[in-house]
Amino acid sequence: MSFTSIAVKKLMAFAGIFWFFYVIFHMLSLLNFHFGENAFDGFYVWFNQLLVYQLMLLMLVVLLGFHVIVALSRQFVNNISKGQAYQKSYPYGVPRFVAWAGAGVLFIFIIVHFMQMKLLDKPSLYQYMLELFSQPVMLIIYTLGVITLSTHLHHALTNVLQTLGISSKSYHLLVVLLVLILLVGFISIPMSVIL
Repeated sequence: MSFTSIAVKKLMAFAGIFWFFYVIFHMLSLLNFHFGENAFDGFYVWFNQLLVYQLMLLMLVVLLGFHVIVALSRQFVNNISKGQAYQKSYPYGVPRFVAWAGAGVLFIFIIVHFMQMKLLDKPSLYQYMLELFSQPVMLIIYTLGVITLSTHLHHALTNVLQTLGISSKSYHLLVVLLVLILLVGFISIPMSVIL
């Protein structure tokens, strides 16, 4: 692996880390939902007006694009360099096409979720989420999206640690715990609507 390849892989890892911290922030801010409409809508009205919010959105879009382009190009280069399909097996026997399908589903989920939450005009985000999660189809889509995010994070975090020179085995339990906390936090929102 060349210096350039290693540097790009590390940049991809840092892009993923930025997104990981955003996912934590997003989950924590969504937990305001449990404090009622005034707290939830008040936070988002305030936060969406800040310059840091606009800068964060720009960084997220740029880094997501970079992350996806690098992941795809690395896969193509790996396939070409071997002269056949890249043969490195995924952990626990997960077929490569399943992992890539999951990444594709996650990318679509992120785009659709962004469009739903940011581009639609709604007087109350809280009320919109109540309506959204009252629809069984949307509840299933959101739950599957969050599960897909969790599996991607588990795989990605262990790889990021390895890329940065940290033994992923010694931190595996921490990665699992972080992913489970995020999963439960995200799922708690629709569960509070339907229960």
